[in-house]
Amino acid sequence: MTHPGGGQQDPWQAPQGYPGQSQHQPQSYPGQPGQQPQQGYPGQPPQQQAPQGYPGQPHQPAPQAYPPAGAPGMPSGLIRLTLQGSPLTSNILTPKVQIDGYPVAVSYGVNTIPVPPGPHRVSAHATWIVRYGQASYDVDVAPGQTAEVYYAAPFVQFMKGAMGPTKQRRKGVSVLVALIVVVILLVTLIAVAGN
Repeated sequence: MTHPGGGQQDPWQAPQGYPGQSQHQPQSYPGQPGQQPQQGYPGQPPQQQAPQGYPGQPHQPAPQAYPPAGAPGMPSGLIRLTLQGSPLTSNILTPKVQIDGYPVAVSYGVNTIPVPPGPHRVSAHATWIVRYGQASYDVDVAPGQTAEVYYAAPFVQFMKGAMGPTKQRRKGVSVLVALIVVVILLVTLIAVAGN
């Protein structure tokens, strides 16, 4: 297929003007002619990313880790996130956590995360075949302050998690107990019916 100008068009690329295709070109910030806008917080070095996917497919950047605590010399705060439970008592897979939409590497127990001062949204979910236990909490961190946040995944997959400024109760205890009782009753009935 040829396009105006005589060259060959990549057969895997959508034609120009295709619905949903953006014609917008990134603009420079005022006072910086010819430069691309810097992503992230001020003072953060630009990140180089290797191309991903197949040739001709749009590049999908990998999710970035949570940005550092701000520009050098700027006071920062902390979020002390406690993931309640352990791989033996909650879930073998550690819950996934995001702060302001950025993934954060965490483990069960206490996790201290430096953040710039201001409002932040902490969200988490557990995963076991499906995503479940979603919860989020908005916290305002002042310079030099430590904000406490606790997350507890539910006992069963079809419930929401719990997140807040104090230790959280895990949801779904009664549902889990009811399921165990039903299984025990079924096994007992099968054993009695077999005799």
